[in-house]
Formats: sequence, C-alpha cells, structure tokens
Amino acid sequence: MTPLASLLLVKLVFICGLALWLAVVSLNNMTAFRGGAASVGALMSMRMFDQDPAIDSPLLKRRVLSPGWHRLVYSAVVALELAVAILLARAAFSFALAILGALDVAQAILRANLALSGVLALGFVMLLGGAWFAYYIRQEGMQITHLMLIGLGAVGALLINIPV
Repeated sequence: MTPLASLLLVKLVFICGLALWLAVVSLNNMTAFRGGAASVGALMSMRMFDQDPAIDSPLLKRRVLSPGWHRLVYSAVVALELAVAILLARAAFSFALAILGALDVAQAILRANLALSGVLALGFVMLLGGAWFAYYIRQEGMQITHLMLIGLGAVGALLINIPV
C-alpha cells in the first residue's frame, strides 16, 4: 500500500464510521419517533425549569407547549440527520473509489467537505435550538454532546483536508 492509499484509507474509515453512526441514529430516531418528539417537547416546553428547585426566569416566555410544533421540529432534525448520513455515505463511497483509482481524490475531498459541513450544521442547529430554550441550565450534558459533535466535524474537516 502506498502512503497516498494509506491516508485515503484513514479518511475512508473516518467518513464511513460517521456515516454508519448517523445512519443508526437516524434509524433509531425514526423507530422511536414518539419518544424523541416527547424529548424535544420537554426541551421546548422548558419543563426542566419546573423541577425542584423551580427556576423562575424571563426566558420562560419562550416556552412552546404545542405537541404539533414539537413533532415538526423533531421531524426536521431527523430529516437533517438522514440527509447528512446520505452525504457521508456518498463521501465514503467516493474515498473507496479514489483508493481504487476510479475517482479523483480532489472530488472525494469535496464530497467529504460537503458532508462534514452537514455534520457541523446539524450540531449547530441542535446547539442553537437548545440555547434558545436555555438547556444549559438543567441539561448541560446535551449541550456538551452538541459541542462535541461540532468539534468532531471540525476535526474531521482538518483530517479530510490533509494534503495527499
């Protein structure tokens, strides 16, 4: 194996791993849609503020109590997850073709950058949505998870763009 092929293999494994992970996440979220929508509903209705000790805040004016809105927002997030998983799978396939010499490496990198832009967008959508409903007050673990997703996308972009 050449050094070029070995670096392309690392990139392939990284993108393929992300694609498979996000495909499983998307499948799980579609399979357990009702529970996921309820979780988004808990966030959007800011129920955590009502737990003892209750927190009174002017931010509570942002509460969204409509289950229809909860389902709509959750559906949009799941759709974005699925779209990004497809972009990641396309990028992984492109790296496989590049290793075989059937596709230009630059084309594979462009496709991976598009997919990783989707990963970053997904992370920021969840981070900003959570911040709007002040999830950092009682659900800091969710915020850390979303920040980690953004970090993973950024590190992935650096890895993918290492010159070959």
